[in-house]
Amino acid sequence: MAPKKSAFFIFLASYRDDEIKNGRKPSNFQQLRTELTPIWNNMTVMEKNKFKDLAKKYNSNFNKEQPLLQISDQHKNSYDFWNMEKYITEMFECIPNNQELLNKKFILLHINCHSHDGEQYYFPAEIAALEFNLKNGIFRTYHQMIGISKISPKGLAGGMRVYADHFHQINSWNDHPDDYQNILLEFSTFLKDEQINDTDLKEGTLNLPYLFTIQSEVGTTNMMKVKSSLERLYSIAFPEVKAEHCKSMFKIGSIEQLLLEIKKKMNLQLDQQNSRLGLSVTNILESDLYGKGLGCLYHELREISFKCSKARIVQWMSNICIHINTYFNLNLVPGRHMAAQLDDGSKLMIENAHLPLTAADLKLTRNTSYDD
Repeated sequence: MAPKKSAFFIFLASYRDDEIKNGRKPSNFQQLRTELTPIWNNMTVMEKNKFKDLAKKYNSNFNKEQPLLQISDQHKNSYDFWNMEKYITEMFECIPNNQELLNKKFILLHINCHSHDGEQYYFPAEIAALEFNLKNGIFRTYHQMIGISKISPKGLAGGMRVYADHFHQINSWNDHPDDYQNILLEFSTFLKDEQINDTDLKEGTLNLPYLFTIQSEVGTTNMMKVKSSLERLYSIAFPEVKAEHCKSMFKIGSIEQLLLEIKKKMNLQLDQQNSRLGLSVTNILESDLYGKGLGCLYHELREISFKCSKARIVQWMSNICIHINTYFNLNLVPGRHMAAQLDDGSKLMIENAHLPLTAADLKLTRNTSYDD
């Protein structure tokens, strides 16, 4: 039996794979050992632990002859995640006080993907984004269904249809827009909150804000799927853009960490029952699926709004605001921080922050309070 690989070997192999991906002649392992040993010795325990975890994964799958390239890809995802965590922590350290935090805007993102997990093929079927802050609640939303008939690999179509039927029921690939350049322009314009053009995207130098999505979903690493699907949309819409620009354009953060950092900044401790961070934070975000009125028209007409990307981001924002309000009075406003209940039983979010509506205009129920 071949010897198991050490964390240091995985570190060297990952570096060597990066050389190959970037078109350079790969170094032999003896050269890498000499060059990279000082770097390894200066790495933190946390950084080394990531390679230890990857070594365990590799060794446990050794009999399956798992390619080292897959380990390198896992390292890339792990390294991206570590950089994301570090950036978000530093971002909150730069917020001086609670008042600034209450006014700080964040963008939440959910993407229902056309997926074929076996081939790691992901492409957006539905994109929804929402900008909000704790003080005022919702500001703006973006929503777009996307057709895939132009690009679907024929060999993957069956598996992708099965995935769609099971998870989001976006089955009609021909009836949705497939002008990928225009879709990407509109989405990027929303994210920047300013008009951009083809040149901005072709240059691949736009500095877009962090987008926060759920870390894991239906047993998979959702953040990876979201980022991969946006990169594929970008590369297909603008094939002349370099691959490294496509991979660096979209910065995806964990909404779980966003909630934890908000609480940490406000000196709010998790309840004892929520001391185990992982699922407990996810449960806060995913609680209370909303009824009709908050999903897109496509999902609402099929009475499956709980599967809609738009309904999901409204749910996340509302749950964040409601949860923080249990510790710190946010003066929650129906229609802004959480859904307003209408007389006909449906629910409503006011997606334009500048739209002045009164309780009478909204036809709210008598039990619902609303501050103009």
